[in-house]
Order: sequence, then C-alpha cells, then structure tokens
Amino acid sequence: MLRSALALLSSLQVGLRIKESVERSLRQAVVVAVAAVLLIGAAAFGLLAAYQALVAHGFTPAEAAGIVAAALALLGVLILATLPLFARKRKPQAPSMLAARGEGAGMLEQGVGQAMQQVGPVTLLAIAFVAGLLASRRK
Repeated sequence: MLRSALALLSSLQVGLRIKESVERSLRQAVVVAVAAVLLIGAAAFGLLAAYQALVAHGFTPAEAAGIVAAALALLGVLILATLPLFARKRKPQAPSMLAARGEGAGMLEQGVGQAMQQVGPVTLLAIAFVAGLLASRRK
C-alpha cells in the first residue's frame, strides 16, 4: 500500500514537472520568436540605410548593392569561422569493464558518500531501514 501511494505521488510530481517545463518552454519560444522578428526587421532597415548612404555618397546603385552584399558575405564567413569555438565538448568515455573491475568498492563508497551528503545520514538510515523491512517481507 505504501509503495502504491509513493508511486502515485511520484507520478503526480513528474506530471507537474513536465507541465511546468512545457509552459516554460512555450514562453521562451514566444519570446525568441518576437526577438527574431525584431532582429530581422532591424537588419533589413540597416541594410536599406547602408544602401541609401552609399548611393548618397556617389556610388551607383549596382556598386552600393555589391558593397552591401560583400559586407554580408564577410560577416557570414566570420560567423562560420567562430562555430568551432561553440562546439559541444565530448563527454569522456566511461572506463571499460576490465578497468573498472577493481574500482567497484571505491565507486560504491563514493556513491554512499554522495548520497549521505545530499539527503543526510538520518534520512539515509531511515531509507535503508524501510528497504530492509520491505526486502524481508518478500521472502
């Protein structure tokens, strides 16, 4: 009975977390969409202003368009050149089973230490006690 109550509580919490995550993602998507529209408008206005300024300074319309296109191409190449700087770093691979064979006790000790730091020794003791009771009832 305790197990089914905990499972129900856990599933309700998971559902609530998923709902909150979807709502947060939707709000972020709306903000990003509005920002993208404004940035595209600003870029178009800037390109038009640059074209008009070049024409006003004595360039022919074809020359002004070529200068703006060359500037955009240079900007695109510079942005593409920075992509490797933002690439995700690969996660280090887990050691093989042969290498990890002797580290089992150490890994277990680390796991218990981390669990004790996160939940506290009294809570961990209570969880171990309840797990022992439940395991003894199954036999």
